[in-house]
Amino acid sequence: MRRFAISDIHGSYKEMMLLLGYAKFDPNDDQLVVAGDMMNRGPDSGKVLKELKALEENYDQVHVTVGNHEEMMLWYLAGKHDMWVHFGGKQAADSINEAFQEEGVGSLVRWVQTLPLTMEDERFIYAHAGIQLPYRKSQHDRNILWLQRKMFYAIESKTLLDETNGKPVVHGHTPTTAVSFDGARVAIDLGAQVVQSPKLALVELEESIVYEYDFATKTIQIKKIKRK
Repeated sequence: MRRFAISDIHGSYKEMMLLLGYAKFDPNDDQLVVAGDMMNRGPDSGKVLKELKALEENYDQVHVTVGNHEEMMLWYLAGKHDMWVHFGGKQAADSINEAFQEEGVGSLVRWVQTLPLTMEDERFIYAHAGIQLPYRKSQHDRNILWLQRKMFYAIESKTLLDETNGKPVVHGHTPTTAVSFDGARVAIDLGAQVVQSPKLALVELEESIVYEYDFATKTIQIKKIKRK
């Protein structure tokens, strides 16, 4: 079984589908973990959410965790905060309404409300922005969706691995220039729809392969995970 991870798609439906096709991802045989931030900023939040919702509901090896942008939507709908509006919420809402016009937006909202903060398999832990210590407690702390990279990386690698029983943490949230592994953390957010030179990464973890879509050149390159 191949283990894939992707995060911070931000409405990049076409690019996401190109990566999954290029890597020949098969949900019957391969595992896919989506580490949050499927929506906002990009043009096709609704299509991304609909595709991943269908995959997660129909295949046991597809797992989705929530990101802070999904959290913003839930806050907005609950009347807690209007932050979502300032991060592309209007465009995302239009896209979502179009994509879910048949089954209803309520089905999407209920699905997002059920998404876990973390996911764990035999080899890795997946969390949108990382985890805090103690790990088991942070699994229920929604503040980890907003965890700053400098705080997460301030944890010594040995301390983190002791806490996770040797499992590296795969995360996104903060854009970086290359998918990297420091021995305890795998950073996979390449700034799709966010930075000036955006890319989107689909990472095959156990083979250390990165399928990288470059928005500027509209090409996919195969790279290796950068080790720090």
